[in-house]
Amino acid sequence: MSVARNILKNPKLGPGGGATQLTVSATLKQKSSSVEGIEKWPYEAAAIAFEPIPRTLAPNCGVNVIRTMTALQGKV
Repeated sequence: MSVARNILKNPKLGPGGGATQLTVSATLKQKSSSVEGIEKWPYEAAAIAFEPIPRTLAPNCGVNVIRTMTALQGKV
């Protein structure tokens, strides 16, 4: 009920299924390539931390995790 109310009050939705997390991970990896030395470590660590979310959701859909993750990372 709260979700329906929030959508009516503020009609903004984000993609689900780990798409947002995968995009954030790819963006952080891209940013880390432009940073030198020890300063890039937080970007890389945060990017790695976002990756298990879509990897965890994939088996719930009944798909092959490795194929799906490879295909999704190729699109990002």
